[in-house]
Amino acid sequence: MTTAQSRALTARATTRRMLMLVTVLLASGTVLIGEAVLTYHSATSLPHCASAADMNLQGPEWRAELGLRFHQELVACRADGARTALYATLLCTAGVAVAAVLLYRWLPRWRQRKDRLPELYSAQRIAAAVEGDSGDDERLAHLARLVRRAKLPRDRLPGFVCNPRALSAGAVTFGSVGRYTVCLNVGLLPKRTTEDRAHFDAVVLHELAHVRNRDVDLAYLAVALWRVFLTAVLLPCLALNAALVLHDRFQGIERAYWDGYEPGAKTALLAVVLTALVYVARADILRHRELVADRDAVFESGSDREVWSKQAESRSAASPRLRLPRFLRNHPTWSERLAEIDNPRSEDKGGTKLQFAVFLVAYVTIIYSVISWLKLDAVPAQTVIYLAYLTGPLIIATGFAVFPRRKARSADEGSAARAWMFGAVWMISAFAVNPFANWAQAEDDWAKTAAAHMGEMADEMDRWHEGPAVSAEVKDRAADWYEGGGSAVLGRFDNYLPDETAGSDIADARCAALGATVSDALELPVFPDSGAGGKAWKRLLTSAAEAQALQCRSGYDLDAPNEAAMVQVRYGRARTALGQLLPH
Repeated sequence: MTTAQSRALTARATTRRMLMLVTVLLASGTVLIGEAVLTYHSATSLPHCASAADMNLQGPEWRAELGLRFHQELVACRADGARTALYATLLCTAGVAVAAVLLYRWLPRWRQRKDRLPELYSAQRIAAAVEGDSGDDERLAHLARLVRRAKLPRDRLPGFVCNPRALSAGAVTFGSVGRYTVCLNVGLLPKRTTEDRAHFDAVVLHELAHVRNRDVDLAYLAVALWRVFLTAVLLPCLALNAALVLHDRFQGIERAYWDGYEPGAKTALLAVVLTALVYVARADILRHRELVADRDAVFESGSDREVWSKQAESRSAASPRLRLPRFLRNHPTWSERLAEIDNPRSEDKGGTKLQFAVFLVAYVTIIYSVISWLKLDAVPAQTVIYLAYLTGPLIIATGFAVFPRRKARSADEGSAARAWMFGAVWMISAFAVNPFANWAQAEDDWAKTAAAHMGEMADEMDRWHEGPAVSAEVKDRAADWYEGGGSAVLGRFDNYLPDETAGSDIADARCAALGATVSDALELPVFPDSGAGGKAWKRLLTSAAEAQALQCRSGYDLDAPNEAAMVQVRYGRARTALGQLLPH
């Protein structure tokens, strides 16, 4: 395999891992920030919205849930607040990205200042030595020879510093674009003038390979993204979740939240899963860069393989230690590093199973977040669909990159170009056909079988024979309810509810009227009967609200038998309940 082919494989694998890290961080950060913002929005705005809509959320749980879904003023208030929450989420996500870039630029400088690392040679001095101007400094000349062997471009020549507190025979490289520094441990320097000079050369060439491959930038960007994710995303999200849970528990408050956006175990579990994903993606790219630098140091810079062999033998002879699983470690073991040198990859079999699993979970997370915002009416559904079409090429290309393959590809195959081509074809076709035009409008399960519909219809027919819901024992209490607005609302239901054969007229002229009737009914006190009357009142509100939402939604198909049957069942149930509640 040629050097160019080796470089192509290395670049492809590194790009694949960086794509995964950015994708996972984008998905995890946005979802957790969205969860935190929506939880806070839910805890603070819901009481205000309910008060403005004259909706009492302290009544029965079923009525509170129904109001959160179908009360027109409450839903409109929720949508306005959710849009504000969405803008806050996007702003916070952008702020996290900016903070990561700033931290990436600041970390190397902070490290040198914190450790007070004395400078051995500046980058300008190294550049002069590479040109032959090393004077009488034999150590400088030696480092210049190693830089030439590493074939570093002039704009990437590093400076060298020493860590006087590190006694091991190692080194580390840090820096950012255009400014790199190789830090040699004080325990490494004596090896340059002893019989173990090959060890010194191997360590320095390994670090210079990091500089040449630009994975110093990737490593510090990965570290910056990870630290910002922990401090600016994960910890605030968990702190807010814990504060709300503890406040509600110790204060004895049963606070209502928007559509399941209550703090608790769900948020904590989501945070743990997403943090694990980010950690695995970060560890993957950090581990990969070490293996690539080892291989380059041996095959392109001429380092002695025996240095790695001796390290692997000494570590295997040492007392065994408990190790984390490979996918959780930031650094490979010496035996893994030696295996990579002895059996360098000469073909590309795509990503690993772990990468593909991380890819799937990341995009499922993104879909979960999008559906959550759609449920809150925070963004127009069609806008989300068009954005999905636009990001299709990226999703397809990333999926192609990380999908494990049985058949290997050579280094010069244009698989990336084909992946982007498929993505472009998908995007053009999607905009032309718009296959998800009605997908975001679906608010119920349209896959129910005809047998289930018939079963519901049979149950409703049985309820026709239950008789009046208002018994003699509760007539006095019910009289006040009827006089306090109940009769008026029931009369409006009687006018606007279609009978089982009315079918389509509600879809046009009577949608708004029925929706307003449902909203006004939710503001009334609960029917004063815990028996048949209370059940009929609950059934009337629930069935009428669900039928109105289904039939009045955009894209409702009157000719679709499945949809028509679902709506008809609910209207029939509402009519049954209304017949029980109307005064006889």
